[in-house]
Amino acid sequence: MPGRILPQLFVYPLTGSDVVPAKKITKIPYIPPEIIRIILSFLRNDRKTLAACALVNHTFNLHATPILYHTVAFTFPHTFTLFVNASNDIKKRCSQIVRHLDLSGFSTCGLQKSSFETQNIVTPDFLIHILRSFPELNAFSISESLESVITLDVLKILFLECKNIKSIDFCGCTSKQFSNAFDEFSRSIGRVKIEQPCNDYDETTISFNVTSKPLLSHLQKLSFHECPTISEYSTIIPLLAHTPNLTHLDLGDCSISDLTLNFLAGTNIPAKLSHLLLAKCKNISSDAISSLVSKCSQLETLNLYGDRDITTAIGECDLVTILRSPNAKNFRTLDIGSSQITPLILTAIKENCPSLQNLGISKAQITNLNLIKELLTSLPNLQYIDLTSIPCFNILNTNNLLTDIKKNKHPIHTIEMSESLLKKLYAVDGWKVDMNYGRRWYYSREVQREAIRPDRVHGRKLDITEYGPEFMSKIFQYYSFDA
Repeated sequence: MPGRILPQLFVYPLTGSDVVPAKKITKIPYIPPEIIRIILSFLRNDRKTLAACALVNHTFNLHATPILYHTVAFTFPHTFTLFVNASNDIKKRCSQIVRHLDLSGFSTCGLQKSSFETQNIVTPDFLIHILRSFPELNAFSISESLESVITLDVLKILFLECKNIKSIDFCGCTSKQFSNAFDEFSRSIGRVKIEQPCNDYDETTISFNVTSKPLLSHLQKLSFHECPTISEYSTIIPLLAHTPNLTHLDLGDCSISDLTLNFLAGTNIPAKLSHLLLAKCKNISSDAISSLVSKCSQLETLNLYGDRDITTAIGECDLVTILRSPNAKNFRTLDIGSSQITPLILTAIKENCPSLQNLGISKAQITNLNLIKELLTSLPNLQYIDLTSIPCFNILNTNNLLTDIKKNKHPIHTIEMSESLLKKLYAVDGWKVDMNYGRRWYYSREVQREAIRPDRVHGRKLDITEYGPEFMSKIFQYYSFDA
C-alpha cells in the first residue's frame, strides 16, 4: 500500500496566547416568573414541549405543570381506571391545577368491550369521585358515549356542589335515562310555573312565574347541542331560569319552541349573551327569534342555520329587523343558511355588519353574481363565507368571483360551496378544492400569517373552551363540522 503524506497540521505548537478559555457561566440569568408564565402560555397546545419545559428546573416545573394539566381528558377505559386507582398524593397534586374535565372523547371502539362492560368501568360513583377530586374545575364536557353515567346524583354534584363550574357541554346525548335524570334534577331545584290563561278572544297567553332564587348563577356557558330528547317544559326552561349570567348558549337541534325564546326574552339573560346557537331548531317562529335577538345587545355569534332539506321559518321581514338592529354591528359570526335570503337581506348585511368574519348564506335566492361581489367588497374582515346551493354559481361565475377577490386583495380564504360544483372546478389563482372526507366542501387558499384548515373554520356547535377546533374531541369535531 503506497504511503500517504498527511498535511502538517500541528507543525507549530499552540502558545498560551492562542488558547481562548471558555467563559464559565457563574450565574444563570434571572427571568421573572411573569415572563416565564407568558412564554409557557404560548405552548399550551404543545404538550411535548411543555413536558420538556417542566423538567428544566423547579421554577419552570412550577409554571409548566398547571398548563400541562389544565385539561384532563379520558379517552379510553384504562386511563380512566388508572386515575381512579391512583394514590391520594397524585390526586391531591392534580386537584388544584385541573380546570377542564373532558369526557367527550371517551370511546371503547376497537377494544372489544360491550356497553355493559363500559358501564362497570365508568360508573356514576366514580364520576362523582372525580368531580369532587377537582374542586377548582371550571369546565366539564361529555358526549353520547358516556350518557349512561349522567344520573340525578351526578347532576346535583356537577351543578350544585362544583361552584367554580362555568362551562358545561352535553353533546349528542339522546337516551331516555339522560332526559329523565334532567327532569328529576329540574324538579328538585324548583320548576318555573307556566300559566296559560285563555282570554276573551280565545287566544292563549303564556306567563312565567319563577318560584325560587337562581341556584346556578356561576354558570356562563351551556350547550345542549343535538340533545332532542330533553323536555322544553320540565328541563330547558327551569335550567335557564336558574342561570341568569349565561354568555354562551347552544340549543342546536333541540326540541324547543317559541316558549323557550319568549321566556329568554323576558329575563336578563339576553343582555349578557355573546353566543346564541339555534341551528336546526324546527319549531321556533321567525317573530320569536327576531324579538329575542333584538334584546341581545352583546351578541357576537348568531347561528340560525337550517337543515339543507328543511326550510326554516325565518322570513325576510324578520331577518331585516335583526340585521338593522344596533346589535348587528357586533356580529362576528352570522349563519342564516336556508332562510329567506334575498337581495334586500344582502343589502342589510352590507350596511349594518361591518365586523363580520364568518358568514353563512347557503340557499340564498340570489341570481346575480354582482350582488355577491358587492357583499364581499363591503365586508373587509370576512374570512369565510358559505355559498352552498346559490343559483347564480356555476363554473364560469365561480372563476370570475375568485379573480375579483384576487384583484381587490380581499382577505377571505375559505368559501364553502356545493359538492357537485366543486367537483367540476380546478385550482386557480391560488385557490384549490379542499379534499376532505366530511359532508362539507370548500374552496380555499393558503394565507401567509398561519396555516388554517378550511374544514375547521366555521363550526356549528358551541366551543365552550374556546381552545380552537383542532383541540376538540373527535366527536365534537363531528357535530361541529359534519366530519
